[in-house]
Amino acid sequence: MLKYLTNLWLARALVILGFILGMRSIGSTIGHIGDESMILTPDSRLAQTHSWHHYFREVFSDFGVMAAILIILFATPRFRNPITWWVMLVLMLGFYAPFWVGTPFMAELAAPSMGAEIIHLQMAVPPLLACFLVRRHFFGTTGA
Repeated sequence: MLKYLTNLWLARALVILGFILGMRSIGSTIGHIGDESMILTPDSRLAQTHSWHHYFREVFSDFGVMAAILIILFATPRFRNPITWWVMLVLMLGFYAPFWVGTPFMAELAAPSMGAEIIHLQMAVPPLLACFLVRRHFFGTTGA
């Protein structure tokens, strides 16, 4: 049973599922770019629209992280080693931790609704689970 749970293809499918489910969240971020209700309030127009720059930057960062994780998961066995596993974990933590890490300190950093919170969980849990399920393939303990 463990052999099936730690199968690379199951992990790849979980990661892809999480990324697909996350498109709703990323789509919301894209929708904030140019939205007049999503600007900062200072008098300077540059300061106001600068928030749009951050949405734009976040979208490209998200796609970069997803591409890097997929490259790691689909790389040939010679590239599967502890370092690449740790890189994948760090990429995932950097991608998903902002959903929750600020919330205990500032309520303003929480998801804007329960629906958004559920989307964040749906997009984060499958890839993080996959990362730990395939750990053995990166640490040379693949077994039989």
